[in-house]
Amino acid sequence: MSRYNPLDPQELREPAAGGDTGRGRKPDNNSEGVGRGGSNSGKQSNSRARTDGKRNKEPRPRHKHRDRDRTYKLRESEIRTLTEIGTFRAIRTKDLVEFQYLGDQRQADQDLRNLKAQGLIKQKTLPGTEKEPLLTLSREAREFLDRNRPQDVPRDQALYQRLRKATRSSARRGGLQTLSKVANDIESEGGTKLRIVLDFELKKNVYRDVAKLKDLPPEQQSEERERIAQEHGLKVVNGKIPLPDLRIEYETRDHEQARVDLELATQDYRERGLAEKSKAGFSIYAPGNDADRLRGSS
Repeated sequence: MSRYNPLDPQELREPAAGGDTGRGRKPDNNSEGVGRGGSNSGKQSNSRARTDGKRNKEPRPRHKHRDRDRTYKLRESEIRTLTEIGTFRAIRTKDLVEFQYLGDQRQADQDLRNLKAQGLIKQKTLPGTEKEPLLTLSREAREFLDRNRPQDVPRDQALYQRLRKATRSSARRGGLQTLSKVANDIESEGGTKLRIVLDFELKKNVYRDVAKLKDLPPEQQSEERERIAQEHGLKVVNGKIPLPDLRIEYETRDHEQARVDLELATQDYRERGLAEKSKAGFSIYAPGNDADRLRGSS
């Protein structure tokens, strides 16, 4: 996966539609160091196309899942959907249908109705998302997943339940679409144990370390900022540590830890901002219409 070059607008990447996995292009390892990666063992199947919507005429039957004082009736695809929503904190319904259910609207509607009826998912909106409500987990759903996590989901994969303002950017800018494309590339090259890290998870860890530098002399602050960036697999650009929208950590076929940092660009991005993200080593993606506008403005 090549880097976006702000001087060459043709290199701005547009996530492919569902089904175009872009096989044959080797995924990047952004870092010179070693990423944290997932902790689950065993080979993992393609985690971005896990439902059987278009392959089976009828969905698989539901089974009872006892969780403390509650019993849920769920099929495998519904548990996968809960995991996907929890990974992103919030997902647009249309993205879930296209990439998790491979376009099978009928099965998606059945699964989502069942999950809502059992109080496992909620529909929320944020300013600017009124026409595209976001699906989030309920507290009960997250607790259920904590105790019934699918075997191929790493134990250190964070799962979220509450909606935050910061959620809007990745949810509206095609986070699931981009992730599906890049994850398929990684898995086609033998990558396994994919772990998704959102920007605010990285921000929490990086800012915690940077906050400790405020009482140091400026020169020492600069040195320590470089060290902190390197520890988190990032770079210092113009005195700051840029953070990606999404990070995918995984294990290569040679059992080495690797990562890909993704930036989801929109028409609101300025060339300077894109250049900074590119210098930071991020792979920059944009939805179709935004990709065209960004190419034209570069």
